[in-house]
Amino acid sequence: MVLFALPRLLRVLPRLLPILVAAVLAWLALAGQGHADPRDWLTAEERAWVAQHPVLRVGGSASYGPFTYVDEEGRLTGLSVDYARRLMELTGLRFEFQPPRPFADNLDALAVGGLDVQMSMRETPERAQRFGFTRPYITVPAVLLRRAGAGDDPLRPGEAVAVARGYAVAEFLRDRYATNPLQVEVDDRTVLRRLAGGEVGAAVVDLAGATYLMRRDGIGNLRVVDDLGYAYGLGIGYRRDWPMLGRILDKALTRIGESERQAIADRWITQDTAAMRWQRRALWGVGIALALVVAGLGVTLLWNRALQRQVRLRGELLQRELGERMRLQDVDRARELAEVTSKTKSEFLSQASHELRTPLNAVLGFSQLLAHDPKRPLDDMQHSRLRHIDEAAKHLLVLIEDMMTLSRVEANTLSVQSLPLQAGPLLRRVVELAQPAAQAAGIDLQVGMTPEEDSTLPLVQADPIRLEQVLHNLISNAIKYNRRGGWVKVRACAEPRGFRIEVADNGIGLSPEQRSQLFQPFNRLGRVEQPGHGIGLVICKQLMERMGGRILVDSESGQGSRFTLELPAVPAAA
Repeated sequence: MVLFALPRLLRVLPRLLPILVAAVLAWLALAGQGHADPRDWLTAEERAWVAQHPVLRVGGSASYGPFTYVDEEGRLTGLSVDYARRLMELTGLRFEFQPPRPFADNLDALAVGGLDVQMSMRETPERAQRFGFTRPYITVPAVLLRRAGAGDDPLRPGEAVAVARGYAVAEFLRDRYATNPLQVEVDDRTVLRRLAGGEVGAAVVDLAGATYLMRRDGIGNLRVVDDLGYAYGLGIGYRRDWPMLGRILDKALTRIGESERQAIADRWITQDTAAMRWQRRALWGVGIALALVVAGLGVTLLWNRALQRQVRLRGELLQRELGERMRLQDVDRARELAEVTSKTKSEFLSQASHELRTPLNAVLGFSQLLAHDPKRPLDDMQHSRLRHIDEAAKHLLVLIEDMMTLSRVEANTLSVQSLPLQAGPLLRRVVELAQPAAQAAGIDLQVGMTPEEDSTLPLVQADPIRLEQVLHNLISNAIKYNRRGGWVKVRACAEPRGFRIEVADNGIGLSPEQRSQLFQPFNRLGRVEQPGHGIGLVICKQLMERMGGRILVDSESGQGSRFTLELPAVPAAA
């Protein structure tokens, strides 16, 4: 039977063979899908180029904040570093940042092949002849700065203007303001210091870099006076002889979505967009309308209550009218005297603080110039004395800023916003800024929650600047009034009534008598051996109330303290 069927099978086999081959190929294709290259958006030629050039040498700057700069721990960080990490994940290339150098030196190295890539670089016609450029991934405006009190005039014809060496805005200034000589400095930090010290009258810096440097270096006597109409569209510069690298980076940048770009920008740059301005105007309108409604209801309620009391107490008031009038006159005179005294005190504090801050900024500016003058280097003893001058001036500047804040609070002129924000990143930023002080004092400062717990927290309704000011004050106090080897923990959690932030420590704590006097202005609670002036917590309490929240204290002498901030949470979307 088998021998009989064999000839028939041999006749059918040629017709079945194509079907069997197609089935085997389909099975192999399906089996290979589980091993697809995660970078299948690159062509075979591009993947081969990545395999041949796995490491890219990237230029970095020590003070080009917030794009690339060296932080307190000596690490290179910034917005450009975040983009470099994301591009490494997308392409498989390894970005190795070289030792920081001035921006102009990095451009020279890139031109001769000493570097392969320069992040956060604007394309110009002159640079396009030396380098390749990707599409921009962020845009920041260039602005004109002057010293406070020097007027708000735009750039005047013939006036010298300071710029950093190697920056693209210099070409724009030479074309647009041909009559204005350029004073070229080594970097933006030198530009701002010379402007703050009065050595130059005007300077042009990008807005993000100027904001970062003034905040980091404590330069408070400069202000933005004009937008020059020039924007840095920052992309990636690369070696001109590597066009394939530019094609790969351009494709990788298109895979970074708008929401991810915005998240990176928000981490390093506070941008005042049109949408944010529209939201502020809308919030102001809603707030004014609600205030009018509440005021109307309050007036109506008070009027009705006054009428009821008038009817009920008419007879008694007629008998006591003379005595009551005398008492009210005394109260009015006392209140008027108190108001005059308070107003005089506030005006004196405001005027004195303003008059003191100007020379102090000059002291800080000139002390920094002395410390960094390469032509007249100082010896160790002079450096030590200059450091004491700088520390004392900064301490006085903090005291003056607190006095001005207190006077503005008492005069009801302090602006406080109410915006939805994520508390986790804000807490971590404040803790990071306070880490050097904690380490110097031997205190273990930590955030008592994981980044995963951050994402589960609701948005809190608060002013980010004022909330950061309150947290910085509380953490500084927790470090200051602690003991070496102690700890300070900061955490946030959602509560049924809203949002709670806690700053706890195991320091020296407070007695019941000290707790009762905690929020009295200029009351040091008997701790004269510690630096301070006794108004920080008063400002914290006022700011919390202005944001619709409150501050609570739980402390025992020798057992540590816990300060709790209660704020409204943003309702979850339905």
